[in-house]
Amino acid sequence: MRGIDHERAVNVVELAEALEARSDDVALAMHELAHLLVSEEGVPATLQRVADLAARVIDDCDAAGVTLVADDGYETAAYTADRTLAVDRGQYTRGKGPCLTAIAEKHVVRFDVDDAEERWPDFVRDARANDVRSFLAAPLLVNGSAIGALNLYSAKPSGFTALDDVLIALFTGQASVALANARVYSDAVRLTDQLREAIASRSVIEQAKGVLMARLGINDLTAFARLRHDSQHRNVKLRQVAQEVVDSTQS
Repeated sequence: MRGIDHERAVNVVELAEALEARSDDVALAMHELAHLLVSEEGVPATLQRVADLAARVIDDCDAAGVTLVADDGYETAAYTADRTLAVDRGQYTRGKGPCLTAIAEKHVVRFDVDDAEERWPDFVRDARANDVRSFLAAPLLVNGSAIGALNLYSAKPSGFTALDDVLIALFTGQASVALANARVYSDAVRLTDQLREAIASRSVIEQAKGVLMARLGINDLTAFARLRHDSQHRNVKLRQVAQEVVDSTQS
């Protein structure tokens, strides 16, 4: 037991020393990720920046991508190299693979491709065909739910180490918050646009009702019923019908 504890202690020390040696790169990466937390970029741009930064900072990572859980399965929302798309698609089509395992089990998955043939033979075939020899994935967690994964690819065998487990956890932790913020911002923008459109629609509908009331001598409810009937009969939006009525007074 003492031997095992000593080995673990040595590994922790080595990990700390390796992390310290790359502290400048890590600090820069965290600084850039921190800016994402307060940025007003949309979700796609945020995810692309995360992938680009991971590929640049993590040693031996020559490609990175982000998988998101979608309504009908999964999608690659950002990537730095085209060759990884085939590797991703194979997992999505089959419904299994290391990236999907990281999402389902909410933990980091790291391995050499040559060591995974028994567990994921189809993935291994796709990986070899696209010059991927090492793989590392970590889940993106928002409010305890895995909404996707950050995936790292390397053309080198044993391309990732325990230190990279720590680094990708730092990335996904910051990226998850940035993604949540970006989604909140996108939702707020969308809601604002919808409210603006609703206000504009209400305004033109009220104008059209006034035109019909004056023109036909009908009340408010009857005018609205005529607009709605015309909208349904012609299968066009109520706002368009109302706009046509308003425009007719100007011709």
